This record gives sequence, structure tokens and C-alpha cells, in this order.
Amino acid sequence: MAEPNYVVIGRTRKAHGLTGELKVSIEERFLEDFLKCERIFIEVKGVKIPYFIENVRGGGEIILHLEEVNDRDAAIALQSRDILLREQDILPEHMREIEVEEEEGLEYAFVEGFMLSDKSLGNIGVVKEVLEMPQQEMAFLDYKGREVLIPLNDQLILEVDENRKQILMNLPDGLLD
Repeated sequence: MAEPNYVVIGRTRKAHGLTGELKVSIEERFLEDFLKCERIFIEVKGVKIPYFIENVRGGGEIILHLEEVNDRDAAIALQSRDILLREQDILPEHMREIEVEEEEGLEYAFVEGFMLSDKSLGNIGVVKEVLEMPQQEMAFLDYKGREVLIPLNDQLILEVDENRKQILMNLPDGLLD
């Protein structure tokens, strides 16, 4: 039997809590496939290992609990890895449920992992997460040993270079003090 073809549908991010849960990012076009499947594959040392899904929860962020991943150490071992499905587990386009209401995602979610720089201060740090706050989206990152939130809005962003994974901003004086 031929090796099945796999499709990367997302990535594991960080361990969540102490019971083996993981925060995951799933590409929007594969979300329905992910939510309907019983198992995913995670590549570990070049081998695609099947994991059965025990539980999926979360509103904005998806929290995933896999069978036999029952503590934080086991979850940490699976951080920052591609999540795959077999090609035959993915619905063809014509079978997908038509989304009547387009869900509004975070406008700047794609800048996670980008280097955030200020035009006068230079590199500030790598965006760890984009958070939704009541007024606006915020970049969450480490700066000089502490965690900071930086507003992501068109007035402050000078340039976003997706190829170089950089975001250049003009931050107000005193924002990082």
C-alpha cells in the first residue's frame, strides 16, 4: 500500500496548563476538517505519528487535548510542530458547508513570529502572540526581560515586510517605559 499523502493544516504552539493540553493554530480553510476528524498526525523526528483527539475547546484560541498526552512535559515535546491530516481526511471543496457569515478573524494574526521594530529604537522583539482587546489588537512580546503589549493599528504601523518577517512601527514616546 502506498504511503498516504499528508497536508499541513496548522501548527502546535505552546503547552497549555498541566494536563497535556496544547494551544494550536489551524488554517481557517482546514478548520472544518480538523473539527470533524478523530485523529491528527504530528511529525516527530521525521515520522508522522497519529494522535487521537480527546478534546478540542476554546473560543479565539484552540486548545487541543490528545489521547495519551497527559502531562505538561508530554505536551512540551509536541510544541511548535506541524499538524497534518491525510489527504483523504480532507473534504473536497464542493462538500464543505458554505459559511453564510464570514467570521471576523484577527487582522494582524499573521504577524506572530515577526520581528517588531521601532523606527527610532530599532528591534524591540519577536511578536509571541496577537491578542484581541476591546479597543484594538495588541502584539504580545518580550522587551528587555519583561512582557509588553503594543497596539497594532494603522496609525503606528509604518511597514509590514512579510518576506523578511518584520513589522516596522513608529511607537509613541514612553510606550515601552
